[in-house]
Amino acid sequence: DEKRLGITKVGNRHVRTLLVEAAQSYTRGRAGSKSKVLKARQYGNPAEVIAYADQANERLRKKYYRMVLKEGNVAKTAVARELACFIWGMMTGNIRK
Repeated sequence: DEKRLGITKVGNRHVRTLLVEAAQSYTRGRAGSKSKVLKARQYGNPAEVIAYADQANERLRKKYYRMVLKEGNVAKTAVARELACFIWGMMTGNIRK
């Protein structure tokens, strides 16, 4: 398993803030369920992209719940970093199955 570093204070502060705010959304909802709004947003996208996003969503949610039991607020930053990796993967076409 890879040793990943946390989010540093290098780079765009606004983007870091948005990533942490997005990570807070993992405290809501149920694992494995999609809202009608999300299904509508995903409609028309390639199945590979939807599968990659679903896989990332499940991984991030599991990571958050596993970490929140141990480390509290560190979980939000860790999920934000994973989310940044997911976004990078989509931007570079580096979609792993």
